[in-house]
Amino acid sequence: MSIACLLTANTSAYDSLAGLLDMLGTEFERLGHRVVTINLRDPAFGERLKEIIGHRAETFALSLSGLGLEIRAADRRLFWDAAQIPFFSWYCDHPSYFIRRHRIASPYIAHGYVFPDHAKFNRDYLKVNGAAFPVHMGIPDPGFFAEASGDRRKGGSRNGRIIFAKSGWDPNLLERHWRTTVPPRLFRLLFDIIDASSESGCVSFPQTIIDVAEQHSIYLSAGGDLFNALLTRTDNYIRATKTTLLASILTKHPVDFFGSGWDYMAPQATKSAFHGPIPFAALCKTLPAYLGAASINPNVDLSVHDRVFFSIGAGVTPIFDGNAFSRAHMPMLKAHSFSYHRESIEAAVDCLLSQPSEAQENVAAALAALYPAFSMRNAARQIHEICTSVGPSAAAASPAPPSPSGVWTPASGTPSPDTSVRVLIHTDDLIEARRH
Repeated sequence: MSIACLLTANTSAYDSLAGLLDMLGTEFERLGHRVVTINLRDPAFGERLKEIIGHRAETFALSLSGLGLEIRAADRRLFWDAAQIPFFSWYCDHPSYFIRRHRIASPYIAHGYVFPDHAKFNRDYLKVNGAAFPVHMGIPDPGFFAEASGDRRKGGSRNGRIIFAKSGWDPNLLERHWRTTVPPRLFRLLFDIIDASSESGCVSFPQTIIDVAEQHSIYLSAGGDLFNALLTRTDNYIRATKTTLLASILTKHPVDFFGSGWDYMAPQATKSAFHGPIPFAALCKTLPAYLGAASINPNVDLSVHDRVFFSIGAGVTPIFDGNAFSRAHMPMLKAHSFSYHRESIEAAVDCLLSQPSEAQENVAAALAALYPAFSMRNAARQIHEICTSVGPSAAAASPAPPSPSGVWTPASGTPSPDTSVRVLIHTDDLIEARRH
């Protein structure tokens, strides 16, 4: 098969990105690929990258959140262009958060998104490389959670509690900070946009921002610096208000909070407990012990957060905000999903705690319906297929000539890979990736 080169830097919160890549690497191995992991913090990472050039015809590269995407050769070309190796950059956050990476155009780069909503933004507003690729994170092999926890927990042996593994996010703190750092005119614009967007998802944010800005006599283009600042802050604030509403209800139930930033909610706790951050590996190990797992989708409608996929794989009932994807693909979990109204959240929590056996049956039905179509192994398969559609590896699928140069094969005159090339790294590749 192929060589899957996975790039990491061990810089994300709780080592989550490295943990996800390890799980994905296992799925690639099960599909028959050879996995090579390169840590960008390793001083010898450049030499390791040069080693894969000699196997470029069978190699594709992958990272999360664009880590390693901007590595360049000594002549300032992208390393992936110089080496002629397809690179799949798989993003968890909206493109506006680090838009420079999402604008990189290359026949060897595939911009992929765990949420199709984000891929739509690339398609509609960035138009990079003529294609964006939605690939759901999916459910890891259910056996992974049994191995991580040391046994195969059944419903009767669960601890009767709910886990909420997420950092706290106080919207009042955000507002106070912006009030002192954002010019008054833009502050008023921002909160008018937030008011107009509070009941919608991120797909509708761009047009709402443009329309509301026009009412303030500001004509914006999607993707500009001011536009991006407004979109990311709108996204932040709405997610913070949703997080706080959900947490305010969970504090009154047997819930274990794992994550930082919960000081503002702790005084409300009655039956809940706050445990601070937990490493990704430890979270995967403890997850199967729980009856339920609370989650919040990042203002998306066309997929669900990996917390939902992971809890289903672990046999743990997710409590989450329902959307178009969940209504279409997991209707058996409707009783455990909610809208952002207090009564709806209370009903979802009460349903789980009062009917644990039925909840276990529902999550088992969800696993049967979603796996393997929405599995991490299928995600790995899709990524490999996408990588064979960019760069020289797609030559076998080339349409009859003439075809535009650089689409199915490298443009004429493209230099051959140079195995002696000196590899550089852009310092932004080591910026801590956001994981909320």
